Amino acid sequence: MKVGHDGKTYLLDGERFQVYGGTLQFFRVPRESWKERLERMKRHGLNTVDTYVAWNWHEPEKGKFDFTGETHPQRDLIGFLELADKVGLKVIIRPGPYICGEWRNGGIPEWLIDEHPEILAKGPNGPLPRDIYYPPITYLHPTYLKAVSEWYDEVLPIIRDYLYTNGGPIISVSIDDEPSYWETIFQPFLTDYNEVITRPGGLWEEWLRSNYSLDELSERYGTPISDYSEVYAPASENEPLPKILDWHHFKIWMTNRYVEILYGHLKRYIDVPISILDPYLLLAAWRHFYRYVKKRNLDIHLWTEFWYSFYRSFDLKEDRLGHIYYKTGVYRFYQRRLGTPPLSIETQVSLAHTIEPDEAEHLYSLIASLGIHNINYYLYVGGENPKGYESHNGVTWDVYSPIGLDGSERPHVEPIKWLGEFLLNNPDFGNAELRPRVAFGTYEPYEAVSTFGLRKGMTESVNLNEYLFGERGLLTLLAMSNVPFDVLDLEETSVEEMLSYGQLWVYSLDFMSREVQDKLVEFVARGGNLVILPMLPYLDENMKPYSALAEFLGVEVERAEARDNVRLIQFTSVESEGIDRMLVRNTVREVKGGEPFVFHYGRPVGTLVRKGKGSAIVLGFRLQYYNSYHDLHRKFVDKLLEMQNVKRDFEVTDRDMIAIPRGNYLVLLNPRGHRVFGKVRYRGIEVPQLLDGIEMEKRGALFLPFGVRVGDVEVVYATATLLSGDGKTLRFRNHLSGSSEVALRGVEEVKAIEGRIVDESFENGILRVVVEHDNEFELGL
Repeated sequence: MKVGHDGKTYLLDGERFQVYGGTLQFFRVPRESWKERLERMKRHGLNTVDTYVAWNWHEPEKGKFDFTGETHPQRDLIGFLELADKVGLKVIIRPGPYICGEWRNGGIPEWLIDEHPEILAKGPNGPLPRDIYYPPITYLHPTYLKAVSEWYDEVLPIIRDYLYTNGGPIISVSIDDEPSYWETIFQPFLTDYNEVITRPGGLWEEWLRSNYSLDELSERYGTPISDYSEVYAPASENEPLPKILDWHHFKIWMTNRYVEILYGHLKRYIDVPISILDPYLLLAAWRHFYRYVKKRNLDIHLWTEFWYSFYRSFDLKEDRLGHIYYKTGVYRFYQRRLGTPPLSIETQVSLAHTIEPDEAEHLYSLIASLGIHNINYYLYVGGENPKGYESHNGVTWDVYSPIGLDGSERPHVEPIKWLGEFLLNNPDFGNAELRPRVAFGTYEPYEAVSTFGLRKGMTESVNLNEYLFGERGLLTLLAMSNVPFDVLDLEETSVEEMLSYGQLWVYSLDFMSREVQDKLVEFVARGGNLVILPMLPYLDENMKPYSALAEFLGVEVERAEARDNVRLIQFTSVESEGIDRMLVRNTVREVKGGEPFVFHYGRPVGTLVRKGKGSAIVLGFRLQYYNSYHDLHRKFVDKLLEMQNVKRDFEVTDRDMIAIPRGNYLVLLNPRGHRVFGKVRYRGIEVPQLLDGIEMEKRGALFLPFGVRVGDVEVVYATATLLSGDGKTLRFRNHLSGSSEVALRGVEEVKAIEGRIVDESFENGILRVVVEHDNEFELGL
């Protein structure tokens, strides 16, 4: 028996297995409820259950282990695995050592910390408060690594016995959980100043030696350095920015080295895929994980997650689109290079005051549409914390889970059920390539300076959440302008890959590495179309003068200071042909050179440059999402596409109807939630033809088939989601309208098993019918 994969889904003994699962943490659910909850999950259409194994729960005292429920029925790991197998669910298991999970110490035993406080990470001024949740530990401390090895040697033999390859249900084992230096990586000077890191000859010095010569360090940090021991770990913003970035990258390296050690332990016992969830809780930084595992030939499956609220109301409307498009784009970039199946292991279905079904459907449909069709919902089954093991949640571990602690079901079960039916019955959807015509180029150091808020004398604001990723950001504007986009890591991608897109967008701060600037020069020279804003870089990665891109383009952008104080940021407007007074925020910079086409009170602030075989649009302002009656920002995006001759793969007559093309499917979304109504053109077909348009009365998604074969019948198109078909019947869903149109080839008549046919035509071998229905309808062939 074998667990393999084809890069898109898993293969069990060669048979395709698309993960559609939910998390049930057996140690938080009463033992007598396990069977009923697992069976309910299966009835909801799930095929996999995910669970942690908490180290401190199974080894409450040093050397005393319980995996059979001898000391507490909810410690019966073996019984849970056997029950899942009996119910017919596959298992993803996550044995830590750290599990996060809003669980005491993230699973690290109290006795270990008490006995060896030296393993705790330190701040620049000494130990951190002992009572914080998830007290961070120095990953590479030898005492901690020894304890982890002993834990693994106890739990992994049990897991091995229940691997799929040994006749059991486990198809993947995960390493740790969101290492991220235990969520302190977002604050550059919070951790880690443990002696094993900062002492002479310690890990920091080791990393410096392996990455830079002394001359390179002197150049990079702007001061003579004669010995590596002179380079102390930075502890404040007063240090040079390149040194602070190196400190950040050093902590990422420690995480990578730690993961490699855990992987080595797992490989001694595990012969199913080994996976990890989001190693840093960052996005662009995934490049460091990719480079590390490829260089060392570590076969680790990179998984991701989607959370958009935490102990507050779920909020998933149009202003989240930019971040979702970006996150899935970065993930696709590296997942394709790793060649492993895309999977969201923690797709939020809990930890919110309420989760509205339409907003849940919006999120789940989006991530599936954007290339992640293996989905696990977290936390699917609610529970409660055993006394003494709670973290920042008290007794409860049921915060609006689809299945509550008392067995009740919440309303967002419905979209989970129908989306699973669609995904599992339409494998061609998951196999279809998502191939946008536009790409966004990300530059990893910008993520760090934005996360830290380190402007360090730069003229441009580093508040990228406001101007790029957030609710009003550029990426939300692109998504809401019906511009699906890939994401390219500008340091990792090749010019050839960049040239495969019709347009490349880049958001620039004051600095950009020489390598990346030179790459953008070559991209334009060889025929690429670049859009860059709100400035051009004039410094390199060492903050030394370098402006190769600006010099090549022959463009000069004014170095005016952007403002950060929210109350002092100005609102103003710019104009272009057909664009009258489009709102922009913050400093607008004059742009000299090229062919000006955007103006700010008469000054040129946007220009088109034709260089070599390509072109570049340079904007001296931030382009954001502001919806209004005049809709100028989306019209301006259309203008930029037209200027560089970039055409969409589809057309919609109602621009609030957002489309994502996926091969023989066109996904339609209504992210704004008001009624939208219009026609679409895709693959040369305008639909509908009998109805006046496609109606979406509320927020939600439709997965429209175009040329999908079911047995001898071709679904030429439908304005409803094709849930399933067996050659005798076709089952559809459209909960956003009471009428749908279906066009079929290979059949001359159909009957409505559910619903009512109210109009039909037969022309050129295509039967078209209009069906009035409730949420779902079925046609007999």
